[in-house]
Amino acid sequence: MNEVAAPSQVFDVVIRTDPDVVVLSLEVDIEHPNLLSRLISESDVAVILIAVTAGGSAVWRGMAAGVSGYLLKDRLGSELRLALDSAEAGGTFVSPPLVRQLIGYLGDRFGRRPDGRTTAEINRRLLPRERETLYRLAAGQSTEEIAEEMSVASATVRAYVSRMLRKLELRSRGEAIALAYRSGYYSPGSESDRPPVSDDLPDVDPAAVSLV
Repeated sequence: MNEVAAPSQVFDVVIRTDPDVVVLSLEVDIEHPNLLSRLISESDVAVILIAVTAGGSAVWRGMAAGVSGYLLKDRLGSELRLALDSAEAGGTFVSPPLVRQLIGYLGDRFGRRPDGRTTAEINRRLLPRERETLYRLAAGQSTEEIAEEMSVASATVRAYVSRMLRKLELRSRGEAIALAYRSGYYSPGSESDRPPVSDDLPDVDPAAVSLV
């Protein structure tokens, strides 16, 4: 593990030591706007941003830039391990309160405008449990919260997410949330409604079954 005191040294240290992950303060990203893009575009490192607070637009910009995690500073102790595991698996982890900020921003920005993907297409592509996972992600639930609500293991939820992203041709949870909003699959304020899980397809545990 390397700790860098001067932000100007971050990129040089990354190139020299080739770490898997860089944990970067949002303040550093703001003061050095080119650092994040250089880290992501010129190295293979996964970047996790840490913020005291952040609005939905800031979270979206970070995710659009390719960060692998966005954590609140006061949740660092409980969520850093989750973010590191997600980054290792090629995913993106966002602190649940920031997910809710992101949801509000996406709702204001995209509303229910279609982007070529419809709710019908999402339902056609996904199995029932994958649909429910997408809905709960869009509602701002964490992996652990989804696992508890669906009575499955956290590893199974991560498997649902991975399969859902592949089937919808998406790269991250952020893109999945944006799609849920744009397509009208999820609307703000509907958290109390039951996720749209149909019974027309069997519930298949992706952790136990491999499809060819």
